Amino acid sequence: MGAGLFPATSYGNCLFLTVNEIGFRLSILFVFRFLSPPLFIPWQAVASVESKRLLFIPYTVVHLQRGWPTIMFRGAAGRAIQDAFVDAKGSR
Repeated sequence: MGAGLFPATSYGNCLFLTVNEIGFRLSILFVFRFLSPPLFIPWQAVASVESKRLLFIPYTVVHLQRGWPTIMFRGAAGRAIQDAFVDAKGSR
């Protein structure tokens, strides 16, 4: 999460993502969850989702409305968010 080329926060393999037709949910591994409850972001709060590439590494960038931080996802998580966002946008 964060702005610029290098994100301000990286959760590595401790972040869990759940994607559905109304939005996506981020949660942290239970060991680290103290004072960090799960966060649900509805598709209405998402301004755009775009695919980018840094050298050979593809990633997905989620831009939220109202100046919230940009969120970047790699791999299957990014593809799942992009697919669900396109489906949600098409069904509006």
